[in-house]
Amino acid sequence: MAEKEKQYWSMTEGVFNCLIDEERSKAFEKAINNIVKKGDVVVDMGTGSGILAMFAVKAGAKKVYAIELDKNNIATLRAIFEVNKMSDKIIIIQGDVTKVDLPEKVDVIIGEMIATALIDELQVPATNNMLRFAKEKTRVLLREYRTFVDLVYNNENYHNLSFNLFRYEYPDLKKLRSISLSDKHLIYTADFTKINNNLKVNREIEVKIKKAGILNGIRLSGETLFDDGSKLGATFAYDYPIILPIDTIPVKRGDSFEISLSYKICGGMKTLKYSLHKK
Repeated sequence: MAEKEKQYWSMTEGVFNCLIDEERSKAFEKAINNIVKKGDVVVDMGTGSGILAMFAVKAGAKKVYAIELDKNNIATLRAIFEVNKMSDKIIIIQGDVTKVDLPEKVDVIIGEMIATALIDELQVPATNNMLRFAKEKTRVLLREYRTFVDLVYNNENYHNLSFNLFRYEYPDLKKLRSISLSDKHLIYTADFTKINNNLKVNREIEVKIKKAGILNGIRLSGETLFDDGSKLGATFAYDYPIILPIDTIPVKRGDSFEISLSYKICGGMKTLKYSLHKK
């Protein structure tokens, strides 16, 4: 028996986690089934494991342009599309999704390059570029993303040691769940159906404490709205909240704080600046 050529994704853990995240994958599959029509031409931005492109084919797309930058991923994708008998309908394009050209206009834009609060990843510049190839009635799978902020207490003790640090709040791990001490406030909405040129978030938000306790974190969280009206929040591998550490402050109900927050959309954590002041 001939040796099988080794196939892998360059970002193996991240791509695989997205693939096996049942809640995420089922939400995307349902939304794709609802917006992709028989005979549609679809583009998948940053196809990764290829699962969304294959969902689009199963939903009736006659052609899917699957864009992928990494050549190692492409070698694996070819084998995956072949074994699933979809090679004739999925066309792989190697290139930077924020710059690449498509050979024709498309009926549907799909793809998921979301990171919490849109600080990391490339969803906005990728969608901006793909909108150049939209028809008058092109449907965009991810219609909108909303970013929220609230004040929390989060556990900083690991292995009997203290870590006052930036962290993620994975929804399936109860020990990582923070205690909310304030209401959530909407701070930014991205509309993916149009080109977004304003990529700067610069907000000052007054937040009132609704529950007495110990305050030591600012939480950023998000919610995605699909084109079919369905919504998706945090899952195992998608859009889990970020906890920004602050100095520990005892608080009581009715206390008021001002959060100052700024960053560049899809500009990375290096652009993030924040502070908290009691009023």
